[in-house]
Amino acid sequence: MRQLSKPATIAIGLCILAGFVHAANPTAAPLHAGDVFPEFSGQTLTGKSLTLPAAAADRPAVLVFSFSRAAAKDARLWNEHMARDFPNTVAAYAIVVLESAPRVFRGLAISGMKSTMPVSAQGRTIMLYRDEELWKQRLAVTDERRAYVLVLAPSGTICWTSSDAFSGAMYTRLKNQLQKLSLPRP
Repeated sequence: MRQLSKPATIAIGLCILAGFVHAANPTAAPLHAGDVFPEFSGQTLTGKSLTLPAAAADRPAVLVFSFSRAAAKDARLWNEHMARDFPNTVAAYAIVVLESAPRVFRGLAISGMKSTMPVSAQGRTIMLYRDEELWKQRLAVTDERRAYVLVLAPSGTICWTSSDAFSGAMYTRLKNQLQKLSLPRP
């Protein structure tokens, strides 16, 4: 049997290694209206495990993703308006992605959130410590300083997305989308 040269052996090794790196860092196409939202699980601020979209399967859901401390204000505005206008008709969840936050600061971030958030909202706030790049791809994140919002039908199908900063006009669009799902107007 013929032996490979040293450069050929190195090239083959790098190709194999690249395959392992690619498998460890999957890529995903951006999510759009009409797509089924992919299932994922995480732990809420109250310590409960929650799986979406199954947790909201009986009603429409609004998911608000944030990837940085700067996005927290934007996410809070979306969530506060949802809690005020649709307290019992829409399942609203905040997904805080903390994978890139240094571990030493995660505890401080969590205690800060708990101290400023009502307990009812803590049970709908999911901490995500993995797959940050995957979610950034799925949500087509271009600006980590703002929240990314999705509206899901009870079936788990995405009906609407927004990568715009919170504004009265954008919130009206979200409410109109929820109205299309036969919800009573707030």
